[in-house]
Amino acid sequence: MKVVVAYSGGKDSQASLIWAVNQYGKENVLAVFCDTGWEHSVTYQHIKSTTALLGVELIVLKSKKYDGLLDLAIKKKRFPSTMARFCTSELKAIPMIDWVLSQQEHLLIIQGIRATESKSRSLMQEHCRFFKYYFTPIKTDKNGKAIFHTYRKKDVIEWCKQYDDSLLRPVFHWSAQQVIDYILANGQTPNPLYSKGAYRVGCFPCVMTNKSELKAMCQLTPEWVEKVNQAEILVGTSFFPPNYIPKRYCSLVDKKGKPYASVTDVVNYLIEASGNLFENDELYNRSCMSFYSGLCE
Repeated sequence: MKVVVAYSGGKDSQASLIWAVNQYGKENVLAVFCDTGWEHSVTYQHIKSTTALLGVELIVLKSKKYDGLLDLAIKKKRFPSTMARFCTSELKAIPMIDWVLSQQEHLLIIQGIRATESKSRSLMQEHCRFFKYYFTPIKTDKNGKAIFHTYRKKDVIEWCKQYDDSLLRPVFHWSAQQVIDYILANGQTPNPLYSKGAYRVGCFPCVMTNKSELKAMCQLTPEWVEKVNQAEILVGTSFFPPNYIPKRYCSLVDKKGKPYASVTDVVNYLIEASGNLFENDELYNRSCMSFYSGLCE
Protein backbone atom coordinates (compact mmCIF):
# COMPACT_ATOMS: atom_id res chain seq x y z
CA MET A 1 0.00 0.00 0.00
CA LYS A 2 1.19 3.49 -0.88
CA VAL A 3 0.39 6.47 1.37
CA VAL A 4 -0.32 9.55 -0.75
CA VAL A 5 -0.63 13.01 0.81
CA ALA A 6 -2.29 15.75 -1.24
CA TYR A 7 0.12 18.60 -0.48
CA SER A 8 -0.62 22.26 -1.26
CA GLY A 9 1.99 23.96 0.89
CA GLY A 10 -0.70 25.18 3.27
CA LYS A 11 -0.72 24.49 7.00
CA ASP A 12 -3.38 21.75 7.01
CA SER A 13 -1.75 19.64 4.32
CA GLN A 14 1.69 20.23 5.89
CA ALA A 15 0.47 18.95 9.25
CA SER A 16 -1.14 15.99 7.47
CA LEU A 17 2.12 15.22 5.68
CA ILE A 18 4.10 15.30 8.93
CA TRP A 19 1.44 13.11 10.57
CA ALA A 20 1.65 10.58 7.73
CA VAL A 21 5.44 10.37 8.00
CA ASN A 22 5.21 9.89 11.77
CA GLN A 23 2.53 7.25 11.36
CA TYR A 24 3.76 5.24 8.36
CA GLY A 25 7.42 6.15 7.85
CA LYS A 26 8.88 8.44 5.19
CA GLU A 27 9.75 5.52 2.91
CA ASN A 28 6.03 4.71 2.55
CA VAL A 29 4.78 8.26 1.93
CA LEU A 30 4.48 10.34 -1.25
CA ALA A 31 3.59 14.04 -1.39
CA VAL A 32 1.54 15.00 -4.45
CA PHE A 33 1.27 18.69 -5.37
CA CYS A 34 -1.20 19.82 -8.04
CA ASP A 35 0.40 22.92 -9.56
CA THR A 36 -2.03 25.57 -10.82
CA GLY A 37 0.77 27.79 -12.12
CA TRP A 38 -0.66 30.58 -9.95
CA GLU A 39 1.02 29.96 -6.59
CA HIS A 40 3.25 32.39 -4.75
CA SER A 41 6.99 31.80 -5.22
CA VAL A 42 7.26 31.40 -1.43
CA THR A 43 4.81 28.49 -1.58
CA TYR A 44 6.72 26.71 -4.33
CA GLN A 45 9.91 26.96 -2.27
CA HIS A 46 8.13 25.89 0.91
CA ILE A 47 6.79 22.74 -0.74
CA LYS A 48 10.27 21.77 -1.94
CA SER A 49 12.01 22.49 1.36
CA THR A 50 9.48 20.77 3.63
CA THR A 51 9.33 17.57 1.59
CA ALA A 52 13.13 17.51 1.42
CA LEU A 53 13.36 17.99 5.19
CA LEU A 54 11.02 15.05 5.74
CA GLY A 55 12.80 12.92 3.15
CA VAL A 56 9.57 12.40 1.23
CA GLU A 57 9.34 12.07 -2.54
CA LEU A 58 7.49 14.99 -4.16
CA ILE A 59 5.37 14.44 -7.26
CA VAL A 60 4.16 17.54 -9.13
CA LEU A 61 1.01 17.20 -11.23
CA LYS A 62 -0.27 19.63 -13.85
CA SER A 63 -3.33 19.77 -16.05
CA LYS A 64 -2.88 18.08 -19.42
CA LYS A 65 -5.54 20.31 -20.95
CA TYR A 66 -4.66 23.76 -19.58
CA ASP A 67 -1.32 25.44 -19.03
CA GLY A 68 -2.21 26.74 -15.58
CA LEU A 69 -4.85 29.12 -14.25
CA LEU A 70 -4.26 31.93 -16.72
CA ASP A 71 -4.60 29.65 -19.74
CA LEU A 72 -7.74 28.16 -18.18
CA ALA A 73 -9.25 31.61 -17.67
CA ILE A 74 -8.40 32.69 -21.22
CA LYS A 75 -10.08 29.61 -22.69
CA LYS A 76 -13.10 29.95 -20.38
CA LYS A 77 -13.20 33.70 -21.14
CA ARG A 78 -13.57 34.40 -17.43
CA PHE A 79 -11.88 33.94 -14.09
CA PRO A 80 -13.17 31.47 -11.51
CA SER A 81 -15.55 32.71 -8.82
CA THR A 82 -17.04 31.52 -5.55
CA MET A 83 -19.96 30.08 -7.53
CA ALA A 84 -17.86 28.65 -10.38
CA ARG A 85 -14.69 27.15 -8.96
CA PHE A 86 -13.67 25.36 -12.13
CA CYS A 87 -10.06 26.09 -11.20
CA THR A 88 -10.24 23.43 -8.49
CA SER A 89 -11.83 20.78 -10.70
CA GLU A 90 -9.68 21.38 -13.79
CA LEU A 91 -6.30 22.10 -12.21
CA LYS A 92 -6.42 19.99 -9.05
CA ALA A 93 -9.15 17.33 -9.02
CA ILE A 94 -8.76 16.02 -12.58
CA PRO A 95 -4.93 15.79 -12.53
CA MET A 96 -5.16 13.95 -9.20
CA ILE A 97 -7.78 11.52 -10.51
CA ASP A 98 -5.67 10.82 -13.59
CA TRP A 99 -2.63 10.14 -11.43
CA VAL A 100 -4.50 7.83 -9.05
CA LEU A 101 -5.84 5.82 -11.99
CA SER A 102 -2.28 5.41 -13.27
CA GLN A 103 -1.25 3.66 -10.05
CA GLN A 104 -1.44 -0.11 -9.93
CA GLU A 105 -1.55 -0.70 -6.20
CA HIS A 106 -3.67 -0.02 -3.13
CA LEU A 107 -3.61 3.60 -1.97
CA LEU A 108 -4.31 5.45 1.25
CA ILE A 109 -4.95 9.05 0.24
CA ILE A 110 -4.55 11.70 2.91
CA GLN A 111 -6.09 15.17 2.70
CA GLY A 112 -5.52 18.19 4.94
CA ILE A 113 -9.14 19.21 5.38
CA ARG A 114 -10.68 20.52 8.62
CA ALA A 115 -14.36 20.51 9.51
CA THR A 116 -14.34 24.09 10.82
CA GLU A 117 -13.08 25.58 7.54
CA SER A 118 -16.54 25.86 6.02
CA LYS A 119 -20.05 24.45 6.17
CA SER A 120 -19.44 22.23 3.14
CA ARG A 121 -16.29 20.78 4.69
CA SER A 122 -18.05 20.17 8.00
CA LEU A 123 -20.35 17.79 6.11
CA MET A 124 -17.41 15.69 4.91
CA GLN A 125 -16.16 12.58 6.69
CA GLU A 126 -12.89 11.90 8.45
CA HIS A 127 -12.71 8.47 6.81
CA CYS A 128 -14.22 7.64 3.42
CA ARG A 129 -13.21 6.80 -0.16
CA PHE A 130 -11.34 8.97 -2.64
CA PHE A 131 -13.85 7.96 -5.35
CA LYS A 132 -16.84 8.16 -2.99
CA TYR A 133 -19.02 10.29 -5.25
CA TYR A 134 -18.77 7.88 -8.15
CA PHE A 135 -20.76 5.42 -6.05
CA THR A 136 -22.66 7.66 -3.62
CA PRO A 137 -24.73 10.62 -4.90
CA ILE A 138 -23.27 14.08 -4.40
CA LYS A 139 -26.81 15.45 -4.33
CA THR A 140 -30.09 15.22 -6.23
CA ASP A 141 -31.37 17.58 -8.91
CA LYS A 142 -34.71 19.40 -8.80
CA ASN A 143 -36.42 16.27 -10.10
CA GLY A 144 -34.93 14.08 -7.41
CA LYS A 145 -32.43 12.41 -9.75
CA ALA A 146 -29.16 11.40 -8.11
CA ILE A 147 -26.04 13.21 -9.33
CA PHE A 148 -22.65 11.47 -9.36
CA HIS A 149 -19.14 12.34 -10.48
CA THR A 150 -18.70 11.24 -14.08
CA TYR A 151 -15.13 12.09 -15.14
CA ARG A 152 -13.56 8.83 -16.43
CA LYS A 153 -16.30 6.90 -14.66
CA LYS A 154 -15.70 3.58 -16.43
CA ASP A 155 -11.98 3.76 -15.64
CA VAL A 156 -12.71 4.57 -12.01
CA ILE A 157 -15.10 1.64 -11.62
CA GLU A 158 -12.60 -0.79 -13.16
CA TRP A 159 -9.72 0.55 -11.05
CA CYS A 160 -11.76 0.23 -7.86
CA LYS A 161 -12.46 -3.44 -8.61
CA GLN A 162 -8.75 -4.12 -8.12
CA TYR A 163 -7.42 -1.49 -5.73
CA ASP A 164 -8.28 0.26 -2.48
CA ASP A 165 -8.98 4.01 -2.58
CA SER A 166 -9.28 4.71 1.16
CA LEU A 167 -9.18 8.38 2.17
CA LEU A 168 -8.22 9.80 5.56
CA ARG A 169 -8.34 13.37 6.87
CA PRO A 170 -6.17 13.26 10.02
CA VAL A 171 -6.64 16.94 11.00
CA PHE A 172 -10.39 16.93 10.36
CA HIS A 173 -11.31 17.64 13.99
CA TRP A 174 -8.36 19.93 14.73
CA SER A 175 -8.50 23.70 15.10
CA ALA A 176 -6.29 25.92 12.96
CA GLN A 177 -4.13 26.67 15.99
CA GLN A 178 -3.72 22.96 16.75
CA VAL A 179 -2.45 22.50 13.21
CA ILE A 180 0.13 25.27 13.66
CA ASP A 181 1.19 23.87 17.04
CA TYR A 182 1.65 20.38 15.58
CA ILE A 183 3.87 21.66 12.77
CA LEU A 184 6.04 23.62 15.23
CA ALA A 185 6.22 20.69 17.67
CA ASN A 186 7.62 18.55 14.88
CA GLY A 187 10.49 20.90 14.11
CA GLN A 188 9.05 22.59 11.04
CA THR A 189 7.59 26.03 10.39
CA PRO A 190 4.39 26.71 8.45
CA ASN A 191 4.44 28.49 5.10
CA PRO A 192 6.11 31.91 5.66
CA LEU A 193 3.12 33.63 4.07
CA TYR A 194 1.15 33.02 7.28
CA SER A 195 3.53 35.27 9.22
CA LYS A 196 3.02 37.97 6.57
CA GLY A 197 -0.74 38.21 7.01
CA ALA A 198 -2.11 35.37 4.88
CA TYR A 199 -5.04 33.52 6.44
CA ARG A 200 -4.99 30.81 3.80
CA VAL A 201 -2.34 29.64 1.35
CA GLY A 202 -3.02 28.50 -2.20
CA CYS A 203 -3.43 30.33 -5.46
CA PHE A 204 -1.91 33.80 -5.24
CA PRO A 205 -4.02 35.74 -5.36
CA CYS A 206 -7.19 33.67 -5.06
CA VAL A 207 -10.52 35.07 -6.24
CA MET A 208 -11.77 34.35 -2.71
CA THR A 209 -9.05 36.39 -0.98
CA ASN A 210 -10.49 38.80 1.57
CA LYS A 211 -9.49 42.46 1.68
CA SER A 212 -7.36 42.27 4.82
CA GLU A 213 -5.25 39.50 3.26
CA LEU A 214 -5.05 41.43 0.01
CA LYS A 215 -3.84 44.48 1.86
CA ALA A 216 -1.10 42.47 3.57
CA MET A 217 -0.08 40.87 0.28
CA CYS A 218 0.26 44.32 -1.30
CA GLN A 219 3.00 44.98 1.22
CA LEU A 220 4.66 41.61 0.78
CA THR A 221 4.49 41.29 -3.00
CA PRO A 222 3.36 44.53 -4.69
CA GLU A 223 4.27 43.11 -8.11
CA TRP A 224 1.20 40.86 -7.99
CA VAL A 225 -0.87 43.88 -9.04
CA GLU A 226 0.79 44.02 -12.45
CA LYS A 227 0.55 40.23 -12.73
CA VAL A 228 -3.22 40.37 -12.29
CA ASN A 229 -3.51 43.47 -14.46
CA GLN A 230 -1.89 41.65 -17.38
CA ALA A 231 -4.10 38.62 -16.74
CA GLU A 232 -7.22 40.82 -16.86
CA ILE A 233 -6.10 42.25 -20.20
CA LEU A 234 -5.56 38.77 -21.65
CA VAL A 235 -8.83 37.34 -20.33
CA GLY A 236 -10.84 40.49 -21.05
CA THR A 237 -12.61 40.65 -17.71
CA SER A 238 -12.07 41.51 -14.05
CA PHE A 239 -10.28 39.12 -11.71
CA PHE A 240 -12.44 40.06 -8.73
CA PRO A 241 -16.25 39.70 -8.47
CA PRO A 242 -18.47 42.70 -9.40
CA ASN A 243 -19.37 43.52 -5.79
CA TYR A 244 -15.85 43.22 -4.38
CA ILE A 245 -15.59 46.98 -3.75
CA PRO A 246 -18.16 49.82 -3.72
CA LYS A 247 -19.45 50.72 -7.18
CA ARG A 248 -18.18 54.29 -6.98
CA TYR A 249 -14.61 52.96 -7.07
CA CYS A 250 -15.21 50.90 -10.23
CA SER A 251 -13.84 52.32 -13.47
CA LEU A 252 -15.17 49.66 -15.85
CA VAL A 253 -18.65 48.96 -17.21
CA ASP A 254 -19.90 45.69 -18.70
CA LYS A 255 -22.13 45.26 -21.76
CA LYS A 256 -25.23 45.69 -19.60
CA GLY A 257 -23.96 48.95 -18.16
CA LYS A 258 -23.11 47.50 -14.75
CA PRO A 259 -19.91 48.79 -13.12
CA TYR A 260 -17.12 46.42 -12.16
CA ALA A 261 -13.60 46.83 -10.81
CA SER A 262 -10.19 46.22 -12.31
CA VAL A 263 -7.37 45.12 -10.01
CA THR A 264 -6.10 48.72 -10.12
CA ASP A 265 -9.48 49.91 -8.85
CA VAL A 266 -9.29 47.41 -6.00
CA VAL A 267 -5.83 48.56 -4.95
CA ASN A 268 -6.86 52.23 -5.19
CA TYR A 269 -9.85 51.47 -2.99
CA LEU A 270 -7.66 49.76 -0.40
CA ILE A 271 -5.27 52.71 -0.42
CA GLU A 272 -8.04 55.27 0.00
CA ALA A 273 -9.80 53.22 2.64
CA SER A 274 -6.74 52.64 4.81
CA GLY A 275 -3.94 54.96 3.74
CA ASN A 276 -1.06 54.40 1.36
CA LEU A 277 -0.22 50.70 1.44
CA PHE A 278 3.29 51.25 0.28
CA GLU A 279 4.44 53.82 2.81
CA ASN A 280 6.07 52.98 6.14
CA ASP A 281 3.06 51.73 8.04
CA GLU A 282 3.92 50.31 11.46
CA LEU A 283 1.13 47.73 11.37
CA TYR A 284 1.89 46.44 7.89
CA ASN A 285 5.66 46.43 8.26
CA ARG A 286 5.83 44.32 11.38
CA SER A 287 8.09 41.28 11.18
CA CYS A 288 5.08 39.09 11.94
CA MET A 289 1.43 39.66 11.03
CA SER A 290 0.16 36.15 11.63
CA PHE A 291 -3.40 35.27 12.60
CA TYR A 292 -1.91 32.36 14.59
CA SER A 293 0.15 32.34 17.78
CA GLY A 294 3.57 30.76 17.92
CA LEU A 295 4.83 31.97 14.56
CA CYS A 296 6.44 35.16 15.84
CA GLU A 297 8.51 33.69 18.64
